[in-house]
Amino acid sequence: MLVVESQAYRGHYPHWVFRLGDERYKTKDVPSRVEAIKKELLRSPGFEFMDARRFPEAHLAHLHPYHGFIKAVSRSITDDETEYYPDLFPGEGAHLPRKTRSPLWAGLYCTDAVTPILRHTYAAARGSAECALTGAALLRAGKVREVYALCRPSGHHAGPRVFGGYCYFNNCAVAAQLLADGGRVAVLDLDYHHGNGTQEFFERRRDIFTCSIHGDPADEYPYFWGYARERGKGPGRSANYNLPLPKGTGNDGYLKAVDQGLRAIRRYGPKYLIVACGFDTHAKDPIGGFALTTPFYRDIGARLARAGLPTLLCQEGGYNIGLLGRCVRHLLEGFEVGRRAA
Repeated sequence: MLVVESQAYRGHYPHWVFRLGDERYKTKDVPSRVEAIKKELLRSPGFEFMDARRFPEAHLAHLHPYHGFIKAVSRSITDDETEYYPDLFPGEGAHLPRKTRSPLWAGLYCTDAVTPILRHTYAAARGSAECALTGAALLRAGKVREVYALCRPSGHHAGPRVFGGYCYFNNCAVAAQLLADGGRVAVLDLDYHHGNGTQEFFERRRDIFTCSIHGDPADEYPYFWGYARERGKGPGRSANYNLPLPKGTGNDGYLKAVDQGLRAIRRYGPKYLIVACGFDTHAKDPIGGFALTTPFYRDIGARLARAGLPTLLCQEGGYNIGLLGRCVRHLLEGFEVGRRAA
């Protein structure tokens, strides 16, 4: 399988630590996540690596109104230690400044206080999106039937109004936008956390179907999105499908949800499939709540392949560094086995 990568991820290395009661928490999104995945994939002869292509900024700016803000703040930082965090979030009725390029206005565009902008954040986020765009372009040109985009930072919490949740630009969304010019697209999100940004991008569109399998937002991030009753709006009514699952969901319950999501996708009838591959669904992930086992990801990959669609697999979450690479390899190898069997 072809793997698209960008070296820009190395420059984005947040160091934040915050205290909640007596506990101290450090960011889980570190560069070693990519390194662990790549180390594991390089052990197998079945993976071929290529560098992401450069794409015009318009692919990002068209969807993300805060594109220029992230770029300007990143370029204003002159050292590798400074990190800008939103700490004020204006509500309705706030008097907004004419210019919003100062890092002080980050709360206008970000949902939380754990998604900082550093010197190389823009370059890393752009490189991550270009991994997905490169894969999408190869699919659309018919050069491959499946491709894995090794994206970091993740993207599925970044939406048309705000970024957050470790995400800056929505990798799946920019890829879906590119592919949609060639036919209907379905996005299946398998991250433990709901893909709220992806849903919001396309909830009023009929040409892109979104489906997310995730922890119940009643007590899981992002809390305010991802309920089963959210089915799309206006022209996009019934083009969004959420499958929230309870904490502790294991292999059997999860596979039933995957089958349910894939049945909905088949009914929609897309030309392309994009999968947001999150591995924070593993039983030992530090910020997840499901109970999936490492070899089980091979079964998920096989199920995805049986959809029989040109498929872009985009890396999202997964924060157990010791297990992440093996989980990714199992899913991708399972996909290849399922493709051959289909």
